[in-house]
Amino acid sequence: MKELLISIVLTTFCLCTKAQSITGKIGDNEGHPIDAASIILLRSDSTFVEATLSNPDGSFTFNKGIFPSRIVIQHMSYQTKIIVCKTPSLGNISLDEKANMLKELVVTAERPFVKVENGALSYDLSALSTKKAVNNVYEALAELPGVNDNSGNLTLAGASNLSIILDGKPTTMTKEELNTLLRSMPVDRVQNVEVTYSAPPQYHVRGAAINIKLKRASGYSFQQEIKAGYTNQYFSSENAGTNFRITTPKIALDVLYNATDSKDMSRLDLDSHHLFQNKTYDIIQNQMMSNKGWNHNLHGSFNYNISKKSSLNIAYTSNIDPKNNGLSKSNGNYLNSEVDKQSHNYMHNISAQYLSAFGMNLNMDYTNYHSTNNQQFTSISNNTTNTFDINGGQHIEKLSFGADQEHKLKKNWALGYGLSYSNAYDKDHQFYSDIKGNMQTLNTDSKITEQTTDFYIRTSKNYARGKSFSFSASGEYYTIGNYHKWAFYPQASWTYAKDPKHIFILSLSSDKKYPSYWDMQSSVTHLDGYAEIQGTSNLRPCSTYKLTGTYVLNHKYTFTAFYEDMRDYFTQVAYQSSQRLALIYQTRNWDYSCQCGVAANIPFKVQSWLDSHFYIVGLRLQQRCDDYFDVPFNRKRFVALTGINNTFNLTHTLSLNLNGSYTSPPIQGTYDLTHIFKVSTSMKWTFCKNKATLSTQLNDIFNSGTPKVKVNYKGQNLNMNTGYYTRLFNLTFSYRFGGYKEKEHKGVDTSRFGH
Repeated sequence: MKELLISIVLTTFCLCTKAQSITGKIGDNEGHPIDAASIILLRSDSTFVEATLSNPDGSFTFNKGIFPSRIVIQHMSYQTKIIVCKTPSLGNISLDEKANMLKELVVTAERPFVKVENGALSYDLSALSTKKAVNNVYEALAELPGVNDNSGNLTLAGASNLSIILDGKPTTMTKEELNTLLRSMPVDRVQNVEVTYSAPPQYHVRGAAINIKLKRASGYSFQQEIKAGYTNQYFSSENAGTNFRITTPKIALDVLYNATDSKDMSRLDLDSHHLFQNKTYDIIQNQMMSNKGWNHNLHGSFNYNISKKSSLNIAYTSNIDPKNNGLSKSNGNYLNSEVDKQSHNYMHNISAQYLSAFGMNLNMDYTNYHSTNNQQFTSISNNTTNTFDINGGQHIEKLSFGADQEHKLKKNWALGYGLSYSNAYDKDHQFYSDIKGNMQTLNTDSKITEQTTDFYIRTSKNYARGKSFSFSASGEYYTIGNYHKWAFYPQASWTYAKDPKHIFILSLSSDKKYPSYWDMQSSVTHLDGYAEIQGTSNLRPCSTYKLTGTYVLNHKYTFTAFYEDMRDYFTQVAYQSSQRLALIYQTRNWDYSCQCGVAANIPFKVQSWLDSHFYIVGLRLQQRCDDYFDVPFNRKRFVALTGINNTFNLTHTLSLNLNGSYTSPPIQGTYDLTHIFKVSTSMKWTFCKNKATLSTQLNDIFNSGTPKVKVNYKGQNLNMNTGYYTRLFNLTFSYRFGGYKEKEHKGVDTSRFGH
């Protein structure tokens, strides 16, 4: 056994040392990094090998390690430097400023703001966020043109749904868990991000998507980051974490751990004019909801670069809430109630992906999710007391695997095909006990098995002068319980470049969205003695069809027109029951929801001290449901959204951000929402040779970023306000050892889990 272990270690060492790359970092004589320097790799006989540009932090990498070789470094503001390279790591390289450079006038080259690659908009995330007070990948994504952070949910202008995928792999985690990971990851591990309104079928997601492409490991290093943060949003919360990475030219080991002591408060003011039995009851309730508990997030991944084009990745992710305590109190003229909640949940996921040199991609994913939820309910109304206890829980196991293959054909044609299969088992229960009074209760104990099989074929061609075309057809067989359904999804994109400054993209996509497992249960959850959440056992998936056209001007300005039609659209809205005094929140299918509109994103600079991005979106909404309780609706509304993000470069190490946005009043079913106005500011200071970062954020300064809800439609009459405690202050400190650059990680899809 000992000899076998020694053999494995020696074999791994040989593989690690077989291939090498060349790395280095360029700066001026004061230690400031030099961006966009041209670096050329030549053989000792001056034969050209490879060329690249330095990153915003001055770093560069050549994948081909040739020794000895010559490195030529050029920049219009600095003296050309030639280095004889004999080792893989060149360390820090200093350039001398040109003697004839005019101090009053400095001419710098500007990187393209956006590129078009394979029908997608490609952005250099590190370059876009260098001077912005962003601390992680999530905050950097929210700065992309057309992308907004809507109450912890990233949205894309012109798209009803947005998927986040990592290295072409869809995440398999809830949005909350995905946000936890993205908020823990530094931006400089990302090579670039691709934004597309029509994701190609090999990504195994449909519709709009953001693909985060990661930098591959190179060289030998041990890198680590420690960080701590403080957040105040009514309550104070703290978090701390550490990340470390060990790399060789062949192997990378990443470990991430983050712990958060979270406390939050939310508030709902309800003014309901409830018509029941020809009498209007004016019900005013004020509900306060608080939660506190620890969250532990752990991620570890092992990546082995078999060759330049092939790799193996194995990852483990867990998210654990060992104990969460919640308290909800409702007071008003109709009732007084209190709900005491205790819950815990855990999620474990293991995934593996193999990418071969000949284009085969194999992947496997297994998730185990478990949650428990216990509640003690008390309500007093008209001298009547209602009490009960709830014991609930959910257990889910999900296994999926897939295979994709792509062939390069003659005359720039390509052919791709693949399939995927997933099997999910869901067990839910909710039992009532110690019932006193006349509250409506319903015990739930159900098991669901869901199976999905997808397969596709895709063809594409790159023409001369920047033209490209792709078309795919995907088939899906879906079954859940006694429901069986075949579906067909076409996808197409066409790119035309009149010249490098004028690029047009036209895309067609279709998609299907499924409701959460808990929404499909025939359950009743009481929020207080008046409001309750009801499940819907016969929910149908939503089918989406979308057509998008984009024009890119000067690799900088983007203009988009879109049309999206969603059949059997589902969402949750409130309904004043005509059968009893109860406010019912229920997720139901509508006939359709469609939107069409235009969007423009315009970045601009004022010398070197101001970097701004202006955006505007105009759209027309139409929503219809002929079977919405006894209140059918068919409503239309024009909505406008506009905003500007500003970055003020105060010094080389200090920047200030000031962002503002406005949305005109939209609709959601019977809801009329008020306008949304949001102003946020932040500041970022880097010091200790860019190893330490201190940043502060003040989001939603005026507590106006959440709309109020008004309903006055066919006898439904109520007002709801949840726009309290949305102002958030955050202070974050991080320190990196050895120029730490952490790797982005694959997440776990549990988006349909949870109560």
